[in-house]
Amino acid sequence: MKKILFGCILLFSSFVSAFAEQEKVLIVSGFSKVAVPAELVEIRIGVETESKTAEEAHEKTSAKTDSLVKYLKKQSLLSLQTEAIRLQTIYEYPKSGARQIKGYVASNIVLVRAKVESAGKLIDESIQNGANQIIGIRLQATDANLEKASQEALQLAAKDARKKADIILSALGLKFKDFVEIRADFQEISEPLPVMDGFQTMSAKSATPIEAGNLFREAKIILKVSY
Repeated sequence: MKKILFGCILLFSSFVSAFAEQEKVLIVSGFSKVAVPAELVEIRIGVETESKTAEEAHEKTSAKTDSLVKYLKKQSLLSLQTEAIRLQTIYEYPKSGARQIKGYVASNIVLVRAKVESAGKLIDESIQNGANQIIGIRLQATDANLEKASQEALQLAAKDARKKADIILSALGLKFKDFVEIRADFQEISEPLPVMDGFQTMSAKSATPIEAGNLFREAKIILKVSY
């Protein structure tokens, strides 16, 4: 009986010891945010025409879009593609009776990708060549700069996490032993709000200033360390 009891005590002691070892873990998070210059831009440029008949609205929009696309193809663009073609019915609702067709709206939207320094010129001259809508602008960074910023963000986040672990352990009179687990997580790139959003009729009388600024690449490192 004593042998069995002694064996149980040893087993219990080993379990408590192992549990205690597992508990000696510190988890910390490190963060970083690295600026990336916005060097590229995506612009959605549109042509919209209203007319009494669907055919006339479509023809007018097609003619203006053709002029716009011919102009854009002569520019030093990174890409140019048609994004949407729409034809919608305009209804009017008299106080009495059923709704009536008032006319039709035809629109054509193209997506342009270019260097950010040419954005203002593209907007102004697109309007001069048939466009009457600037639907939205999205600033972007180059792939090379994004990759560079990603690596830097990871390094800074890792250093931040290790620094926090060292500060905490030192303050408690404990010593770092080893890394138990390391997790890395990239946050979505933070982008400025679109410069223009929604359907807008533009005037070509004044130049369009575009301030590119910076985007940001964010990283998070989670360290689990033993002590």
